[in-house]
Amino acid sequence: MHILGMDYNIAEVTEELAEHWNETMENELESAKVSTDLVKVPEAFKKDTKWHPWKESVTTYLPSKIGQASLPLAYIIREYDNPLPNVQYATTHDQLVACAILRGPEYNANNGIVFDLLQSLTLAGPAWAWINSYERVCDGRNAWKALLSYYEGDSMQMRNKQQCYDAISKAVYKGYTRNFDFLIYMNDFHQAVNFCASAIDMITKNSSSQRQIPNMNTVNGRSNRGHVSG
Repeated sequence: MHILGMDYNIAEVTEELAEHWNETMENELESAKVSTDLVKVPEAFKKDTKWHPWKESVTTYLPSKIGQASLPLAYIIREYDNPLPNVQYATTHDQLVACAILRGPEYNANNGIVFDLLQSLTLAGPAWAWINSYERVCDGRNAWKALLSYYEGDSMQMRNKQQCYDAISKAVYKGYTRNFDFLIYMNDFHQAVNFCASAIDMITKNSSSQRQIPNMNTVNGRSNRGHVSG
């Protein structure tokens, strides 16, 4: 209860409740062990253009790592400081990520672990300049926020938008060849669209239910354009 920041009556915290909590956590950790064992340590961040896949690798990795007080380290980099109200969580793991308190000795220790990870991954690249001011206090949470502020701020989004256009424009279909067919093209195109979706909010609630597929050329050079369901 304390680690979740919830009000509680100490008299209600029984040995049976503690055992149930520990058993639940152990069962969840055991069931997740196979999948988390497959999660790779993120690679070093060396290019600004690799921000989005690198960010995804970090946010995928940290839920699999357990820190002090059996807390998943993902809670250090969660979006909200305070838990959202009236949310039902599928697992205790998810609840800890969303609700664990961001203060106290456990937080300080886990915050330092996350900073050490970010430092090791950014030290030789362009991102270190944006987080080195947090080195003295080993503040992983604010270091992560600083990275988000820079790489997902307005100026960087303009660059990302151009990268999106470039990614889609390179997904070109010129007809069937030995090592390239329409299915490969569709895979390349959707990868480009997914990159755009992760880089900026290109798809909104008011967007068309269909996406236009650019750069489809037949073997004889005539241009065709098609649509795919969104």
